[in-house]
Amino acid sequence: MRFPKSRKKLSAGMLLALTVGTAAVIPSAYSNDDVLKLTENPKNWAAPGKDYANTRHSTLKQINTQNVKSLHMAWSFSTGTLRGHEGQPLVIGDRMYVVSSYPNIVWALDLSKGAYEVLWKYVPRQDDKAVSTACCDTVNRGASYADGKIVFNTLDGYVVCLDANTGKELWKTKFADVNKGETSTPAPIIAKDKVFTGYGGDEFGARGRFAAFDLNSGKMVWQAYSNGPDSDVLLGPDFNSKHPEYGQAGQDLGVKTYPDEEWKRGGGCAWGWYSYDPKLDLVYYNTGNPGLWSPSYRTEAKTHEEANEPWKWDNKWSMTIFARKPDTGEAVWGYQMTPFDQWDYDGINEDVLVDINVDGAKKPCLVHFDRNGFCYVLNRTDGTLIRANKFVTVNWAEKIDFKTGRPVKVKEHSPFEVGKAVQAYPSAQGGKDQQPVAVDPKEANVFYAPTNNWGMTLEPQERAHTNQGSVYVFANVLMKAEKPGVLGRFKAFDVVTGKARWDIPERFPTWSGALVTDGGLAFYGTLDGWFRAVDRKTGKILWQQKLNSGIIGNPISYEVNGKQYVSILTGIGGWIGLPVTAGLDPSDPYGALGCSGMAAENGFYNIPMGGTVYTFCVQ
Repeated sequence: MRFPKSRKKLSAGMLLALTVGTAAVIPSAYSNDDVLKLTENPKNWAAPGKDYANTRHSTLKQINTQNVKSLHMAWSFSTGTLRGHEGQPLVIGDRMYVVSSYPNIVWALDLSKGAYEVLWKYVPRQDDKAVSTACCDTVNRGASYADGKIVFNTLDGYVVCLDANTGKELWKTKFADVNKGETSTPAPIIAKDKVFTGYGGDEFGARGRFAAFDLNSGKMVWQAYSNGPDSDVLLGPDFNSKHPEYGQAGQDLGVKTYPDEEWKRGGGCAWGWYSYDPKLDLVYYNTGNPGLWSPSYRTEAKTHEEANEPWKWDNKWSMTIFARKPDTGEAVWGYQMTPFDQWDYDGINEDVLVDINVDGAKKPCLVHFDRNGFCYVLNRTDGTLIRANKFVTVNWAEKIDFKTGRPVKVKEHSPFEVGKAVQAYPSAQGGKDQQPVAVDPKEANVFYAPTNNWGMTLEPQERAHTNQGSVYVFANVLMKAEKPGVLGRFKAFDVVTGKARWDIPERFPTWSGALVTDGGLAFYGTLDGWFRAVDRKTGKILWQQKLNSGIIGNPISYEVNGKQYVSILTGIGGWIGLPVTAGLDPSDPYGALGCSGMAAENGFYNIPMGGTVYTFCVQ
């Protein structure tokens, strides 16, 4: 192992890149077209969701239902940070890239020798204010790779590009502003020489944006707001041309569906996962909740019924699935899942792009398991709604009206009046939060989904201020398990029939993402640290290993030197683990918007912290 004699300080942001070893150099000739080839090669895990479609599916089958019982640890690696690890490594060739929680250390590991050797690390120096401004822990969901470059977000709002071989900073662009309540945790995606990303901040009065940056220079190419005038939202003249019932351009609905100037702090931040369809040349992402949780301040209406009149106070374009042209940012279609959100059903969960046989034809679909408890299947070409099935217990809405695309809300379970507590299922943490599903495109109707199984009581409070950048929630929340002893489930869910093929109850939340392989397996983790492999046909647990901390990261699979590996990031955190990582008072049931009470009641405080990559193989 070779160590440099000195560390070179980089004046552009005072960041450090430390080279501590050597390995085969990744060719810099990879173009963005080659990213497709890299993601199609089962030996790699070259994009956050394995591919542009976010399938999290591996065709590798060396590890299978017959030998998975012999799975053993090959090596483990500490990321050096204790807060939540909500992402996944990248593997290109024999090299792994890992991004830690705050301060977002990037590690490059050489895997060519069986275990690992650290090649370099990059340590950003950040604005500490980002820690107190981050809503739901100081997590990071990983990096993206293209053309010999690694791109990731720092919590304090920078998009950073590194040389994949050396860790040298190539460019660094400021995007999110912590003074406006904006912090950045997502994994960007890269397509057509552009980096696409958003940020978080809905609970701090931020105004959501999604942007494209030039991969080579870091310059912003375009940005689209989630609310405001049509010109800010980049709504073209043909927006929603097939579905005018969703709302169209020419009406400035991003202004008119908010009272006064509330749209200027109207949330809709795009802090989740992103997808891209190379054939349709469309990039997909979702927007979050519309700012404060006390909904009567987001309308001039005096009753629940008046507030939910179509288009009147929808708070557009929060809670929306957007399809945009990557070159210009122009929105082709947008479907709002939860107009006038009254529960914080933050709509940012992943969009998975698969072709499904449904209603007698194979259709290009977008599948989205939303926090509101509905699984949506849409035609990804034009946004046509194909299915909308409940995948967990839902009482806030009877169904989705296919004529309008709108939920049929239940008043008794819809918070509205200040001081009036309302019980609702699912909770604000959703039927599923950002933890991603997995699907085998060869069986595209069956998704492997981690779910949350608890409800909440939400009591809207009086608004104390309108200061952007300060906590902007104004609600008391209590959370309670739907069934004692069952906080999470892992299930195989048919998105066409709306039925689960099997389901595994878990004592602790399943805040980990899923992985499905051609070895007949599905992998997932639990908040108390169990990493499991199950038979994807039956749901039978075939193997499990207890790890050092809670698992909120996502499993991946790849091949090095002819051997298949499975890796997982551990490290309790995220909103579900915030009471633990932030050291919140367990006697305060309202802490972390109700999560502290649930954490104390269900033993979360006994789960150790610590970010680690665990890697497994079969001899």
